[in-house]
Amino acid sequence: MKIDELNFKQVEKQDSVIIEFGKFDSLEVIQEIDAKLMRVIPLELGSHDLHEIALDDSHDQFFTYGKNAEKLFKCMLPVLKQYDFLKEATVHLNFTGGDKEREIDFKLSSVTAG
Repeated sequence: MKIDELNFKQVEKQDSVIIEFGKFDSLEVIQEIDAKLMRVIPLELGSHDLHEIALDDSHDQFFTYGKNAEKLFKCMLPVLKQYDFLKEATVHLNFTGGDKEREIDFKLSSVTAG
């Protein structure tokens, strides 16, 4: 297939939830979180696309994609709240609907305090 034959206009955009976090206890904990997130997100809403871990821990992230970033995050929140090392994680909600994309960034602790 030649590059000219690809139709990039038909690629469906999806909302995303990216959780950026720092130091963690073990890879097993990250894999445990991945498994829990895959279970709690309904297929009709989206899917958890696992994690990325930098060798220097500079940008460890979880990636989740679907139809509505807010609804995805609300599904994920009970799992994320279970892990102390995620309290200072940064949440990036990317919305792709409408005329333009928009992003909301906040600390996980701002919605879990109290």
